Amino acid sequence: MKRRTLLAGSAVAAAASTLPAFAQGQKLKVAFANFNDEASFGASVLRGMQAAARARTDMDVSFFDNKQDGARTVEIARTVALQKPDVFIEYSFTPTANPQVARIMSEAGVAVIAVQQRIGNAPLFAVDNPLAGYGGSKPLSEEAKKRWPGQTPVALVLSWPEAGPVILERAAAARKGFEEVFPGIRVEEQSTKGDPINSRAVMTDFLTKFPGRKVIVWSHVDGMSMAALTAARNANREADVLIASTGGETVVFPEIRKLNGGFFGTFSFFPESWGSELLALAARMGAKETLPETIRPSKQLLITASNINQHYPER
Repeated sequence: MKRRTLLAGSAVAAAASTLPAFAQGQKLKVAFANFNDEASFGASVLRGMQAAARARTDMDVSFFDNKQDGARTVEIARTVALQKPDVFIEYSFTPTANPQVARIMSEAGVAVIAVQQRIGNAPLFAVDNPLAGYGGSKPLSEEAKKRWPGQTPVALVLSWPEAGPVILERAAAARKGFEEVFPGIRVEEQSTKGDPINSRAVMTDFLTKFPGRKVIVWSHVDGMSMAALTAARNANREADVLIASTGGETVVFPEIRKLNGGFFGTFSFFPESWGSELLALAARMGAKETLPETIRPSKQLLITASNINQHYPER
C-alpha cells in the first residue's frame, strides 16, 4: 500500500474553521506529549502548541513532557489512556518506547497522531529528513568553497543515532551534501547524545584534532550547533568554522544575521507553527476523517542571512 503524504498547510486550511461533528456543546479533548519541554526545539514547539490551544474554543488541550525518557514516555501514555482523550498527539524521541505507546493507546481506544516518529499505524506528522540534511549541508559546503577558495575543509556531522531513523536519515543526507561539493572530503560523524554539553566537548576535541584546518559542521538540531559554535569561540577558531543546522529556533537567528560569522544557516521546520497545524489535524480526526499516513509541516526551508528577514523580520 502506498503511503500518502500531505502538506499540513492544506490540512490546516480545511480544518481551521470546521468543528468536529460531535462538538455541539462539547469540546474535543486533546492530549499532547512533547519530547522534551526544556530542549530548545521542544520549547519552540511547546510555545506554539500553547498559543494554538488558547486560540481554539472547540478544544481542551492537556500537556505532558516525555523528557526524552523512554520509561516516562510509556508512563505518560498510561496516564493519558486513563483520561480517555479524543486524540493523543505523541511526540516521542525514544523509539524503543513507541511500540508500547501504540499498544496502550490501541487497547484504550484512543486515536493517535504521531510526531516525527511512527507510533503503530497512526498518522505521522513529520519533516522530510533527507531534505533537511542535504538542504543544509550542500549550501553550507558551497558557501565554504566561496569563503575559503582553494581549500578543502574537514567535515563534522553532529548526529544522534540513539534517537533512531529520524536523525540517521538527516545525517546520511548531510554527508551526501558535503561529498557532492568536496569529493573525497574527510567526514567524521559523532553523537551529541542529545546533550549540548556533549556537543561542545565533541566539537572541542574535533578542533584539537585538526589544528589550522577549516571545518564545516552540520548538526541535527540548533541547540547542538550553538554548543559547537561556543566551542569554536572558546578555542579562538570561529574564523575557521562554518556551521549549518536544522530546526529554525530563534536562538540561532542573531548568529545567522552576523556578516561572515560562523553560523551559516538553519534548515527551518518553523516549529512555532506546529501547534496550529497539529490541532487542525486533531480536529479532522475528531470529526472521524481519515488522515493521510504522512503529513509534512507546511513550511521547510533553509534560513540564511539572505532570506532571514523575509521569514523572520527583526522586531
